[in-house]
Amino acid sequence: MGQQDKMNTRQFTRRNFIKTTALALPLVAAGCGSLTKQNAPAGDFVTIRNRRLERRGQPYCFIGANFHLAAMLGNPDLPGGRARLVRELDQLQAIGVTNLRVLAGSEDPLAQNGGPGFTGQPGQWNETFLRGLDFVLVEMAKRNMTGVFYLTNYWEWSGGMAVYVHWATGEPIPDPKSSGAGNPGAAHMTYAARFYGLPHAQELFRSHVARVLHRRNTINGRRYDEDPTIMAWQLSNEPRPGTDVPATDANLPAFYTWMDETARFIKERAPRQLVSTGNEGTMGCLGKTDAYLKAHQSPAVDYVTLHVWVRNWGWLKEPHLGPQYEEAVALAVQHIEQHMALADQLGKPLVMEEFGIDRDDGRTDPGGRTTMRDDYYAKIFKRVLTSCQAGGALQATNFWMWSGEASAPAHARPGQTDTTESRAYVDVNGVLATDRTTLAIIRAHNQQLANLAG
Repeated sequence: MGQQDKMNTRQFTRRNFIKTTALALPLVAAGCGSLTKQNAPAGDFVTIRNRRLERRGQPYCFIGANFHLAAMLGNPDLPGGRARLVRELDQLQAIGVTNLRVLAGSEDPLAQNGGPGFTGQPGQWNETFLRGLDFVLVEMAKRNMTGVFYLTNYWEWSGGMAVYVHWATGEPIPDPKSSGAGNPGAAHMTYAARFYGLPHAQELFRSHVARVLHRRNTINGRRYDEDPTIMAWQLSNEPRPGTDVPATDANLPAFYTWMDETARFIKERAPRQLVSTGNEGTMGCLGKTDAYLKAHQSPAVDYVTLHVWVRNWGWLKEPHLGPQYEEAVALAVQHIEQHMALADQLGKPLVMEEFGIDRDDGRTDPGGRTTMRDDYYAKIFKRVLTSCQAGGALQATNFWMWSGEASAPAHARPGQTDTTESRAYVDVNGVLATDRTTLAIIRAHNQQLANLAG
């Protein structure tokens, strides 16, 4: 199976997960409150000093979680959503999680997945989702958490860049599942990558960015760009210049320019918060180290990012412990070390903000064993801890993903329509609230990281 096939395996699971979640709820318009602005002490913001993340004068190393549907659970119109969100944030806090990576920008995916996004059409926003984000920020602040909020997506599972290209050109969006020249999804990837060089698409995207950055929280009255709960704004989830073919080299200049100009656009409007790209690493830069370095050299990009997917990249085929698994782990560690060296070249911290692995034997039901995952998590967390102890570039990681109280196996997803339980489906890499051994490993390593701060 080629690299694109492997990539599509993960995107397919996310796409179907999104399809059966609260993203499928109807749009409900609501007004934005006008409350008093609250100023936060400078020390409450996550900053960078001596190439290290800091908060309140202490090192800010963490093992966090991807919880991209948090704002959808916070939707005031979703029955039981906020109550579940509160319970799950409590459980994340109990295992020492202090950082969440959350979706803060999705686009109505037209006929691709069905259901609305944060942005319905150009100039139209889903106020219920934004109020959900308001609630998330308030609840995270109560638990002393910070978050990374990404503003769009290269992939189609939340709408993504292809929707902006469609809005700007009127051209139809290619089916991301279609095969062309033996490369599934290539036409969609190429279409989405046009986003970087289309001025009108950029105008529409920046309208959303400004809308979110300058939003005033309807619960606590604090503007988003003045909220220390927001550690960083992220340009996109996994921005890529296109497919991994030589012809894509021609798109690299537009890719670099977009990274720099968008980061500056955000930094000018939210100078107290950090900015990151959301890029996967060399895997998201045509496999080229020089492209990765150029994509992150902007002074407006505060730290660099890395995603590691041993299963989706074909490094692991056997869904259990064994020699092949050990080889895959060795490749993952080597890949991390490579990016630590690249971060050192850039003089910036590194956050491995996505990594994951499925349950034993590929099961997705809540009863599936997590022996392989527990071992993998322990090995990855140990590398993060070692780097933080030594003052290395790797400062933190966010596992993919938190599934929390989800209960239904992945194979049960097609055809489900129950809106009150639509967010019940387990991502193939998802950590559940009942995964006691996995939770214990996360808690133990977070405690070790907390001890570094004194």
